[in-house]
Amino acid sequence: MEQRKVLLSIMVVGMFSSAALAIAPMGPPVAGLAEGQYAVGLGYAMSDQTLEVSGLVSATGDAEIDVESNMYYGCIGYGISNEWSIGVALGMADAEFDADGSGSDFDGDSNFGFAVVTKRTLHDNGTDTKWGTIFQYCRGSSEDKTGASPASSTYGNGATTSVGANKKLELEWYEMQLALGPAVQVNEDVCVYGGPFLHFVEGDLEIQGSQYEYELEQRLELGGFIGALINLGGSASLSLEFLITGEAWGAGIGAMFAL
Repeated sequence: MEQRKVLLSIMVVGMFSSAALAIAPMGPPVAGLAEGQYAVGLGYAMSDQTLEVSGLVSATGDAEIDVESNMYYGCIGYGISNEWSIGVALGMADAEFDADGSGSDFDGDSNFGFAVVTKRTLHDNGTDTKWGTIFQYCRGSSEDKTGASPASSTYGNGATTSVGANKKLELEWYEMQLALGPAVQVNEDVCVYGGPFLHFVEGDLEIQGSQYEYELEQRLELGGFIGALINLGGSASLSLEFLITGEAWGAGIGAMFAL
């Protein structure tokens, strides 16, 4: 029983996503709470991703922007059964991306966001390894205002219309991730996990005073993730994770407490 202590308290690590724009850590791809058990957690994650821009098609190069995001979150998880867990995360996230040339960069504020996740254990060898799957969905937003100078700015290599000084830009998005893989108890205090995952992002960029609305999108991407859980003693665990696709990467750290 002691050997599997960490595996039985890992559900809440899957809530890194919170309000993340772009790729977000997910946690182990297996249910980690006993039936009727709760867990709470908090953490920080960061990500970087290239998104395609569509709307006014006049880009001088690739119609895309590179978005960076930082996230802070709190979450709660619940074990529906020993093989099925769900959770909800609430937090704050920002979004940042550069303007073309010497334009006014988008340095978005931290706004509220949320995420929901469900995990299902598909196979348990009864000793040190579980296989399972995760589905994760989150929404968020961020906004900023162009500076007093320069007089105009564009984004995405000219993919947007010219934005005047002191104009508000508002970005809203949602993302989905689906993963499959194992979680392996290396010893009494360490569990490692990982596997392949699918990732999709879609968002809208609205510009004050403009008749255009721009869609930001990353089509379905295949990537990989790897992470570790470290038992801190009692019901507390520390989690570390890294994810990557052809268009993005993300990393996070968090603490969780089984109740």
